Amino acid sequence: MSWIPGEKFGYFTISGVVTEMGGDYRLPRFDRLNNISLGNTAFLTRGRHALRFGFEGQRIHFNQNTTSQRGGIVTFPSLERFLGGTPSTVEFVVPGLLDPVRGYRQWLFAFFAQDDVRVKSNLTLNLGLRYEFITVPTEVNGKISNLRNVTDSKTTVGDPWHNNPSLKNFAPRVGLVWDPFKTGKTSVRAGFGLFFDEILPKYYFFSGSLNPPFTTRTSLTNPPFPNVVANFDVNTVKPQLQVVSFDLKTPYIMQYNLGIQRQLPWNWDVTIGYAGSRGNHLVRVGDINLAPWIIVDGKKVFQPQLGRRNPNFVGVWQRVTDAQSFYNSLQVSAIKRFSGGFRAQTSYTFSRSVDDASGINSQDFGNNIQYVADFYDRTYDRGLSAFHMKHNLTFNWTYDLPFAKNSHGVEGVLFKGWQLNNITAVSSGPPFTVQISGYNRSGNLNTTNFSLNERPNLKPGASNNPILGGPDRYWDVNAFELGPENQRGNLGRNTLIGPGLVNVDFSLVKSFDVTEGKSLQFRAEAFNAPNHPNFATPSLRTAFTSANGVPSPTAGVISSTVTRPRQIQFGLKLTY
Repeated sequence: MSWIPGEKFGYFTISGVVTEMGGDYRLPRFDRLNNISLGNTAFLTRGRHALRFGFEGQRIHFNQNTTSQRGGIVTFPSLERFLGGTPSTVEFVVPGLLDPVRGYRQWLFAFFAQDDVRVKSNLTLNLGLRYEFITVPTEVNGKISNLRNVTDSKTTVGDPWHNNPSLKNFAPRVGLVWDPFKTGKTSVRAGFGLFFDEILPKYYFFSGSLNPPFTTRTSLTNPPFPNVVANFDVNTVKPQLQVVSFDLKTPYIMQYNLGIQRQLPWNWDVTIGYAGSRGNHLVRVGDINLAPWIIVDGKKVFQPQLGRRNPNFVGVWQRVTDAQSFYNSLQVSAIKRFSGGFRAQTSYTFSRSVDDASGINSQDFGNNIQYVADFYDRTYDRGLSAFHMKHNLTFNWTYDLPFAKNSHGVEGVLFKGWQLNNITAVSSGPPFTVQISGYNRSGNLNTTNFSLNERPNLKPGASNNPILGGPDRYWDVNAFELGPENQRGNLGRNTLIGPGLVNVDFSLVKSFDVTEGKSLQFRAEAFNAPNHPNFATPSLRTAFTSANGVPSPTAGVISSTVTRPRQIQFGLKLTY
């Protein structure tokens, strides 16, 4: 560990090998969220109409104490650089310039009306409208600091933090239920709704307390080691910022579905349907202070020798609301109502989910990169969502074993009333992205540890999903190569698909009547009964860690599973 005045570097990373050694650089934290809410709903039934009206009001108090990077982060681009003691970057809070305490305040109001109207004996419509309004966050001590334009020479202190995008948040809802044959055995259901996701503390909690003049963070490139701040001058420091776009829009999603349900003989109900959604004005995070670029032969070429767009700062990570998402799915389900001692349920979904960004925090998805690769070209990051799952099959059933039904005495106690249960889940794996780590191949100067997002080129004729299988080398690193200097790699985001999942659980259950009102239940349970290894996505997704073009020897290694090995347990439960 190395030292700066009054602090000790508590975290370091080795690209492609170790992440956040020493803990989480966002800690310690002490955040408190208090909501004071008042709401009511009224119901009114008149003839064919069933009406509902309601309102909700909230006073939001978010009190924050976040000390991100207080211990500093030292980044080594490779194991060799770590052994040689030559880090690529160091990031830290400037000593004496840390003020993490904030007290944010907001009001939220919502009103809705809905009418369920029975148009005909076999047709019901659902019509609704919701209006939501939320105020821009204020801070009790005036500690609002934001960079309103990428070219501003310093942050703007004071309200408003950003514009208010919620003044026109009207959200309609419509649905129908139709029995086309008037037999009670077939139903057609359809619906559409628009749903807003207001700008709540989850969107600004990290970026609210990390900017000057209250808190100043910075980063150094290729510093000396072990005294990484030997040449650091606090008087010429260039701050590192976490800001919010001044021109925000309210994120929203449109959801729509159509399904047909049919009752079949032998107590079966089958449903087939389509469900989809489209999200607009979704949040994404990226560095807006990149190097300038030119277009050469239709390709973006960065010019790092010209420095950043705004020379007053290093990285400036902004949260902006311009991302989109697209989801479509075919859904089939079947339910067997209990009869003859047997009950079953199964469902299958065939889907595709695409977006520009799947999360704004590293904790959202382990297979995701939270920061976009090129802030000024959001479609460059458009790809499969981090939660995309092409196939998803689940089923469960219970069966009352038929033997010894009429037995009494000891034979009845031992053999009558056993029940066998099963839950099975089978699904495709989630996607992930192959990366370049440790240095800035594109030359866009997006170089700090927690935002570096570089991708290689795909070799001509190679598959962008070169899966080999197996935990030692799950994907083929030889399908990729380094692209030209100062250009983005042509490999897409989330093109590789991780291992799928197969999980089968069984249980055998019997209840014994002890006395009136008391019973004893015996359970024998087997989790992951086939002992199938369900591997996680590769923990090492780095193809290259240096400019020499030599593939990383650890590429494609899987180091963990998402389910445990087979477990068998026995239990007794007394009910009284």
